[in-house]
Amino acid sequence: MSMNIGILGAGNVGKILGKGLVTAGYQVLISSREPHDPKHFTWKQEVGKSGDIASFNEAALFGEIIIVALPWSCLKEVVEAIDPVYLQNKTVIDVSNAVHFDNGPRLQLVDRSVAEIIQQLLPESHVVKTLNTVSDKIMIYPKFREGSPIMFISGNNTSSKNQVNSLLKDLGWPLIVDLGDIRQSRLQESIMLACVISENQLQSPGSAFALLRH
Repeated sequence: MSMNIGILGAGNVGKILGKGLVTAGYQVLISSREPHDPKHFTWKQEVGKSGDIASFNEAALFGEIIIVALPWSCLKEVVEAIDPVYLQNKTVIDVSNAVHFDNGPRLQLVDRSVAEIIQQLLPESHVVKTLNTVSDKIMIYPKFREGSPIMFISGNNTSSKNQVNSLLKDLGWPLIVDLGDIRQSRLQESIMLACVISENQLQSPGSAFALLRH
């Protein structure tokens, strides 16, 4: 699929998703406060002409679909600093989580989700939550000997969820379940936490949940 994707963030998640999307045929801009930092050069060489790194505003303007791949600690600050016109009427994919890891992992947000907060910050955008339940190492082309993992989406706009469904399939996700409106993103963030705790107890990093069917 030929489509422009703007990714807010240039950490491991942003770069892995960016590379996967370039491989799938998308044009990608990842973004950073310091887009010219030499630490990004290797990624730029790997993706060639189909990918580049820019400022947050430039990535937001460029993307037909926007992916929020930012740490919770700076997410609100970055999103609020972007000209909202650049994100108006666009699909905004939230792959983030807000987690405390001191004294055992737990959610920082009790009565709302990160995705709901982003939707409040961007009322003219269509936020879709997905890919937050797995580590960055298996966000693209997940392969497991025991079967196919499941990926969830939630959001208020059907057309945007259809876009995200197609994007996920291009990234190798065979089984995608729509949980409902953006409030259901709370379930996804809880599922992420259950997966993290399960990985720790079973000493099995890079795991994912699957749905077993008769």
